[in-house]
Amino acid sequence: MLEFRIEHLSRQMEAGTEREVSCELTIRALGPAAQQIEVVALGSSLAIEGFLAAKSARNRAPVLHIRTFELLEGN
Repeated sequence: MLEFRIEHLSRQMEAGTEREVSCELTIRALGPAAQQIEVVALGSSLAIEGFLAAKSARNRAPVLHIRTFELLEGN
């Protein structure tokens, strides 16, 4: 299992107005996804697909579990 944090940055439309959005999120990868993502260079842009789940029964903070990811161009 591999666990790390990512930073999300984007522009989103809300109520007809564009706004900048940013947040940090804990990511968890298991099996082949962990083996593939651990060699990606720090600071790379990724498109990640997965699901959100609580970190644990006691810690309800969200963790994004990676199913698949794609390295975006420009890296």
